Order: sequence, then structure tokens, then C-alpha cells
Amino acid sequence: MKKILTVMGTRPEIIKLSPLIPLLNQQFEHILVHSGQHYSAEMDAIFFHELGLPAPNYSLAVGSASHGEQTARMLSRLEPILRAEKPDLALVQGDTNTTLAGGLCAAKLGIPAAHLEAGGRSFNRHMPEELNRIIVDHLAAVLLAADEIATQNLRNEGLPSNQIHTIGSSVIDAVLRNRALAAQSPILNRMELEMDAYLVLTLHRAENTIPECLPAIVQALNELAAEQTIVFPIHPRTVTALQQQGLTLAPAIRVCEPLGYLDTLKLVGSANALLTDSGGLQEEAGVLGIPTLILRNETEWRYLVDAGVHVLVGNSYESILNGVRMWLQPEMIARLRMAEAPIWAGASERALEAIAGYLDS
Repeated sequence: MKKILTVMGTRPEIIKLSPLIPLLNQQFEHILVHSGQHYSAEMDAIFFHELGLPAPNYSLAVGSASHGEQTARMLSRLEPILRAEKPDLALVQGDTNTTLAGGLCAAKLGIPAAHLEAGGRSFNRHMPEELNRIIVDHLAAVLLAADEIATQNLRNEGLPSNQIHTIGSSVIDAVLRNRALAAQSPILNRMELEMDAYLVLTLHRAENTIPECLPAIVQALNELAAEQTIVFPIHPRTVTALQQQGLTLAPAIRVCEPLGYLDTLKLVGSANALLTDSGGLQEEAGVLGIPTLILRNETEWRYLVDAGVHVLVGNSYESILNGVRMWLQPEMIARLRMAEAPIWAGASERALEAIAGYLDS
């Protein structure tokens, strides 16, 4: 039996791999390695429990650090595992430091890698995520692209067509697989929220939490909180950035700890709109039919913007304040709600087929 080793370490990776892991377990000898990039129960362990996933075979426990130090820890701790396990293929997902370390370590040891969510591009090389995904795509043997835009990006970079498989996005499978369970979440009652009467906010991208951007974002959000109920499950990175920069969120912004996956689906799926810089949540909101105002100047999930489901509002004080106010007008939010997201289920099965085909050949 062929052996596959999957490396993951963040909330989005766990969620997006969750529909594929059971399929890999059925067809291959499957080894799970957790990098520990997200190392708190709120950001990590709860997702294994909620999604019914097996405990990892290995934990690298790298914790928080600078990009270079964190990636170096992963490489040094992952290499002996790969040497001992000798997998036929290593699987990584997305654009994190875990993705980079898994893809790079495998390539240096001559182990073919498969990259789930290959070809996503923001075309902003100041983003560490952009650099990670580009490097891994050019190291991987199997490129699992989410859509035709991602596929074309890979072709434009000269990658061989026989390595590229357009399979859809596994986050769609994860939402469809867990939506019924999420509907039973008591999060609205617990937070005393009414359906369609609040906004959900998430903010954690490196480019949004630097001193050049975060103060203006906070100012805009504080002003919007006087007009709208904003619920903010806050990322540890954002907490640290606010403290280091001496910034204070308005009391009207309802800050809470990071939520579990099912609570998050329920909270987002019951909101009037989502304000986010998260890639995964953009797609989750698309499946749930929730209008999303993206607090960035570009997105890897361009198909949702092109479909009129989501809107890029930028990350400056003026663009956030004016954009959110405009798009939350009843006629504008109705326009977003009427647009139909081009949802393509079954990405996990197509990923399995592509991986099996590669190993058989």
C-alpha cells in the first residue's frame, strides 16, 4: 500500500483537509504531521474534535516565532520524520509557513509533493503567503488548483500542464459536510445575537496588522461600531499587534476568543455580512450565501468577486468606512445576496483521484 504523509498546522489547513483526510485513510497508509503553527486549543485542537479527525501521528510543536525561525524549526523537526517514514508522496495545503516547510523539506529529500490549493495568486509579493504558495507550486509534482483562474496562473508561470489538476476547493466540501451540524450551534443564544442583525469581523493578515495599516483600520472599525453591531473573534496575532501599537477597540465592538469551526459557520451564516481579510472565510461565506466585504486590495478568490457575491473594499480608513457604509445600504446588500456563488462540490474526491493517478503512474 502506498504511503502519504500530510503536513498541516493551522486552522484553515485542518478545515480544508478535513474532507480529504478520511478518503486518504481509506485508500493509503496515511501519516498526519502537525507543525504546531497554531498552537492554542481555540485555534487548533478544537477543530480536530469537531471535524472527527484522528489525532496527528507526529507533532512538531514549533509554536510562534518569526517567519524564518518558525520555518527553520519545522524543517529541522520534519526532516527526520520524512526520512523515517519514507512516504511515496507528501501533501501540503495552502500558503502558510507549514506549507512552505512541508513542500521544501519533501523536495530536498526527493519526495514528490502535492499542493492542495495550488495556483492561488494575489500578485502582491509583500504578502508572505504569496511567496510561500509560489515557491511550493514550483517544487510540487502534483498541483491541485481550485479553479480555472488558478490553473491559468500556473500555466502562465510555465508549469507543466500534466502536473495541473483543476479540482475545485475543498473548503466547499467542508462547509457542505458540516452545515447541518453547525445549524445546531447555540452561539447566537450564547452571545445574545439576532439573525441578520450584526456583522462578523475577522482580521489577522500580516499586511493589515503592521503599524502602517492597523491604526487606520481600527479607527474605521471603531466608527462603524457606533452604527452596526460588530462581533470580532480575535486572532492572537491581532491581539499582540493591538497591544504593541497601543491601539484600543471601541467597547461597542464585541470581541471574543477564536471560535470553533461549527460556531464560526453558525455565526457567519446568520450575519448580515462578513468583514474579513481571511481567504478561507471568503469561500465559507460564499457557500453560506453571506455577503462579504474583503478588507484587502486583492484576493486569491477572485471568482467570488467576479460573481458579484463579494466586494474588495480595501484596507485604508476611507475605503473601509465608505465601502462598508455603501455596501450595507439595503439595496446594495440585497444585490450581493441575490448574486449566486459558483459553488463546485466534490473537490476532495477529485484530489484523491489526481493523487492516486500520479502514484499509479
